Amino acid sequence: MQVPSAIGVLAPLRTPECAAVMQLLLTECAQAGLVAYEYGRNTQADPVLGKPDMLICLGGDGTILAAAATAARQGCVLGGINMGHLGFLSACGREEIAELVQALRSGHYGVEKRSMLSVAQCGAEPGSCKTPHLALNELSLMRAQTGKMIDVDVELDGCLLNRYHADGVLVATPTGSTAYSLSAGGPLLWPSAGVMCLTPICPHSLTSRSVVLPDDVEITLRPCERRGRAGESLIFSVDGRDTHPIALNETLTIRKADVALNLLTLPQSDYASRLRAKLGW
Repeated sequence: MQVPSAIGVLAPLRTPECAAVMQLLLTECAQAGLVAYEYGRNTQADPVLGKPDMLICLGGDGTILAAAATAARQGCVLGGINMGHLGFLSACGREEIAELVQALRSGHYGVEKRSMLSVAQCGAEPGSCKTPHLALNELSLMRAQTGKMIDVDVELDGCLLNRYHADGVLVATPTGSTAYSLSAGGPLLWPSAGVMCLTPICPHSLTSRSVVLPDDVEITLRPCERRGRAGESLIFSVDGRDTHPIALNETLTIRKADVALNLLTLPQSDYASRLRAKLGW
């Protein structure tokens, strides 16, 4: 792989521990002759520093999810140094910074293409779709009030699949199969598989199960009025982060995004080993 010409480092948590890891990473990069700097601090307006060809996040998977859309749109490689718990998406842990820098300096690192979802919220009128959101893990649709269930029609390329009566509905990428989807009973998917997974959350039917779909299908979620309670609001969430209200006369259109995330990996890393380590197999 190409040696990165500029490495932006993201550290959202300003803890002493995080600051120490950032300083260690910047020092190691400087000693290896790599250009690395704290991304976002007086750099985004710079034509060079504002567009690094690699971003490295210090934190857990949530930190990577927060940066995924920006990295995918810019076409840069995104990597993580795990300072959280599971760290499914991270390239390494904080104790492996020297190995990470050596791999970047020599170009002996890998890049995995991770598919993303494009999620468009559309009104009843033609052409009323809002700017799509990008999701690396999943889209989740649920009722705003806790303890309530929703009714939602799911269509595949315009054909009705099922009306789900459940706590919510998830559409996950292979990357997201180890996140919320797994907790909801969805299957584990290999990251390079060309599929999406539709999973009802706690469905009120024993026959409602996860469905694995080809990633060239267009999924439409249509919230339905439930027993006349039209005033109850629904929300959808992208990657478990920002939530957005959605009305009963609106729909969500989900398809594979035109852009993918370039995720940094180290040579000694393989997904089977990661599953064994993270899931305790």
